[in-house]
Amino acid sequence: MYHRHRNLVVAATGVGKTIIAAFDFKRYLAKHPNAKLLFVAHRKEILEQSIRKFREVLNDFNFGQLAVGGYTPNNLDHLFISVQTFNSLKLADKTSVDNYDFIIIDEVHHAEAKSYQQLLSYYQPQILLGLTATPDRMDGADIRKYFDGNVASEMLLGEAINRQLLSPFQYYGVTDSIDYSQITWTRGKYDEQELTKSYLNNHERDQIIIQKVLDYSNDLNEIKGIGFCVSVEHAEYMAQLFNDHQIPALCVTGQTNNTDREDAKRQLTNGKVKFIFTVNLYNEGVDIPAVNMVLFLRPTQSATIFLQQLGRGLRLSPGKDCLTVLDFIGQANKQYSYRTKFRSLIGKTRHTLKKEVESNFTHVPNGCYIEMEPKAKEYILENLGQTEVNKKNLVNMMIEFNNQTEKELTLANFLTEFDVTLPELYANGRSFHRLKQWAHLTNDQRDVTDSVWKNLEISSTLIHHPYSIVGLA
Repeated sequence: MYHRHRNLVVAATGVGKTIIAAFDFKRYLAKHPNAKLLFVAHRKEILEQSIRKFREVLNDFNFGQLAVGGYTPNNLDHLFISVQTFNSLKLADKTSVDNYDFIIIDEVHHAEAKSYQQLLSYYQPQILLGLTATPDRMDGADIRKYFDGNVASEMLLGEAINRQLLSPFQYYGVTDSIDYSQITWTRGKYDEQELTKSYLNNHERDQIIIQKVLDYSNDLNEIKGIGFCVSVEHAEYMAQLFNDHQIPALCVTGQTNNTDREDAKRQLTNGKVKFIFTVNLYNEGVDIPAVNMVLFLRPTQSATIFLQQLGRGLRLSPGKDCLTVLDFIGQANKQYSYRTKFRSLIGKTRHTLKKEVESNFTHVPNGCYIEMEPKAKEYILENLGQTEVNKKNLVNMMIEFNNQTEKELTLANFLTEFDVTLPELYANGRSFHRLKQWAHLTNDQRDVTDSVWKNLEISSTLIHHPYSIVGLA
């Protein structure tokens, strides 16, 4: 890996990216005994777990200092720091540009945020290592640019399960009673206040959720579940609903203090409570291997968030055979797409996604299973038809692009944003330039047949586009 000095490691949640980084630093340290390390993350829980793992790998339980929350370092040589503390301490003002030999940024898909910019622009380390489960962001920004356009190592969900590094899953698409086509859609997502309102005191939906949890669990006493909600109010409501049905549950959100958060994890692990309901808090940095059921209680447009939340239950644990996933699927807005979510579940396949749904998903990782209830399956097929890669939908995607991202409308950005493959876009004599003409986004009316392989926009971004060779519909 040291032939390149900027390396991006992409691996499914739960595979052990931090352990990989620790061993990488251990090898570097063997050759450079005085090497200084800067490990940056955006949450205290991530940093606490990371410093423990580094100490175990290095067999040095005095290694490193934390700079986050209530921790104040007395030495800056091996520092595990939050990006917020990095900025508040003005660490860049206190250290030289080459002070750190080895810099690691965990959950590096956050790197586009303003808070990371001084860190990335100031330091000149010997090694810059980024860790993430996915380099793709909802706003279309591409973090590969910080790593010379390269992914040094990649292990996606299917491979990790096939190699028995993660637990297999049983995914059930459950028919939701909510008609999401009636929920306001703005800037690439549903209105969260409207979603919350549609969920609260919805007794029909409440009964569906409770019944499906009972139907799809072999033994309620063995459940250790996490339910992902749309808002704090929704999470509080769901916890109360489950408690009212004699299923012990807790609500844990950003408003919950650290002591109660840790206590909730212990209670879930030891079986005192059966579910924790949360809002994004458990997307990253929380390790509860015993989790064996995940409830998706709201639509998730971002593949990054979906994989992170799914990953909460994919860690291996003694006595856990598989993860049960209940995803509540309703009539979707025409702008919502199921393509990315199911691609991340099944991985690459020569069959179209529509065919996979129709044939009940015959191509899944080893030991995994996907089943759709009839109405949920109907909703998904209808949605796939609305987002099918044809001239009409491609033109609509062109028009929608500027509403979903602030990036420049280039071929590479377009393909990544909408999960469109090169063969799909260029089928039936289409071209990127012609699509822009049809969408009235260019005044250049020349008949340009832009060759894919000669187009300079197809560079490292497309080479690393996960479906650049095999097309899915």
